[in-house]
Amino acid sequence: MGASSLLTLLRRAERPISFLLDVTSVGLLAALVVIIFQEVVMRYVFNSPGKWSEELAIAMLIWFGYLGIAVGYRDDRHLSLTFFSDRLPATGQKILLVFSDLTVLAFCLLMAWQGVKVARLDAINTMPATGIAMSWVSIVLTVAGCAMILEGAIRILARLAPQASKGAPAPEASE
Repeated sequence: MGASSLLTLLRRAERPISFLLDVTSVGLLAALVVIIFQEVVMRYVFNSPGKWSEELAIAMLIWFGYLGIAVGYRDDRHLSLTFFSDRLPATGQKILLVFSDLTVLAFCLLMAWQGVKVARLDAINTMPATGIAMSWVSIVLTVAGCAMILEGAIRILARLAPQASKGAPAPEASE
């Protein structure tokens, strides 16, 4: 399998995963707003705070944050400093971008792997108010890590593919 066909396959696999990340993030945000609003009303209007809402909101916020990191990486929305790289020739910029992508890929591999280990350890712990296993919270490290691994592989292949140097668009660093 050549690099271009692998790139095509990865991009095809990325579409539904990307859609799922977007839908899940929007759903989490909507649910967070409802749960936090409900908690504020219960606490300040009825003077009867819920036992589960704060715990659930924190777990959902963790998921929302990590999925947001994956979406930001996918959409190239994270902050990057280009002072040095802008002064390099095109080949130097490409090498620096591939090195940066490889570094992020290595971190995401570590994050995904450690996420599995943490989720296994957290399987015996439950949240006190809801009784939900903590592994449901910590597994987001693996979910977000895997989404970013896929995106990182796509970026690297797109930068190194021959058509990327012949005018086809390759991912660029954001400013």
